[in-house]
Amino acid sequence: MLEIRVIMNSSIEDVLSFKCCNLHDQNCEIHLKNIGPDPITLPCACELVRGDSRLRIDTLYPGGICTIAPGEVAAFYCTLEEEVFSEYESIAFFDTEGREYMAPLQAPAA
Repeated sequence: MLEIRVIMNSSIEDVLSFKCCNLHDQNCEIHLKNIGPDPITLPCACELVRGDSRLRIDTLYPGGICTIAPGEVAAFYCTLEEEVFSEYESIAFFDTEGREYMAPLQAPAA
């Protein structure tokens, strides 16, 4: 099981842009916490979901494949327009075994 939290307009944007990695406009921060008993391995990509409509985001940083141990948290970052974010209801991740993990999106903080 994954607990998923999406933070729009996170303060991490400034850190990634200036202090850390020279990555600009990473305004969306996603935390994945493995709340199950087994490690979860997944590609660093997700989908935004609204009914039958899905928008795939393959540009999560860091990229590649990620394994999250039980009790551990992984953080990913991407650029996402608030107008796009507001059109979707949920976010989904898929592990390497094809299982889907979905969570509702929250409206961005004002």
